[in-house]
Amino acid sequence: MRFKRHCFPQMMTGLGALVALAAAACGGGGYGGSSAPAATSAPAAAAAPTFPAGSTMAGIVSKGSMTVGVKYDVPLMGLYDPVSQKVDGFDIAIAKELAKDMGLKENQVKFIEAVTANRIPFLTDDKADLMISTFTITDERKQQIDFSRPYYVAGQSVMVKSDNTTIKKVQDLAGKNVCAQSGSTSEAAIKTTVPTANLLPLQVLSACIQAMKDGRVDAVSTDDIQLAGFAIADKSLKMVGGQFTVEPYGIGLKKGKPDLLKFVNDDLTKMLQDGRWEKIYTQYLSQVPGAQCC
Repeated sequence: MRFKRHCFPQMMTGLGALVALAAAACGGGGYGGSSAPAATSAPAAAAAPTFPAGSTMAGIVSKGSMTVGVKYDVPLMGLYDPVSQKVDGFDIAIAKELAKDMGLKENQVKFIEAVTANRIPFLTDDKADLMISTFTITDERKQQIDFSRPYYVAGQSVMVKSDNTTIKKVQDLAGKNVCAQSGSTSEAAIKTTVPTANLLPLQVLSACIQAMKDGRVDAVSTDDIQLAGFAIADKSLKMVGGQFTVEPYGIGLKKGKPDLLKFVNDDLTKMLQDGRWEKIYTQYLSQVPGAQCC
């Protein structure tokens, strides 16, 4: 299968158009966005950002850490290494850039595992400052939390064992046993698209993959970029059928923090403008077969 990948810049008319639009919308400003000093004989160190007293960002900097909910079991996006006891991936790299631009060091970012069902409660209960965990923006979720602008756009797909010849598209899941993450947009999409599928909802994607390997289900369905990491690492798995939904990923945060929302949106815009987003994409996602960088 040729993997079709949509990143946020491609939702517009190309990266250049997005950057121009973002700069106009945001006025080119943002927290810590003062113009650089005049050049001297030696390069000047970047000034630490400053935030208004009482702002959400000032509070995070004052406590000396930022807590971010991420996935621990999704290759490429967020994967925990028990040996190093660190988590790494595209979402983690985005979080580190946000923390750096807030004036925090890398060791001041605390990553906690947030399975699909826990993402909103972790925000509303103040267990996490931000949620960067393959989190699709939906109108229903926006009733409970706030989302940043999209920073990546995926699409739901289907994964089967490599020797499976009967499932070639999502419609072939009719009457089949299918696993999806509990409480996810993927679970809802399967119920709507293939109502006769026998759905097994599990907490984490890795458990769904294992259920398929064990023969408990015939297929797994979730976002293509999440499935791709498993397919790259395990040749006994394959993706079929292409995308059948559009899943814009946003950064989640608790309602009532408009200053933090502005900071996150402005910083995502800067990442698109200065090439950091593309650099992160190249590091983590360019290995996906068929994916084309923006």
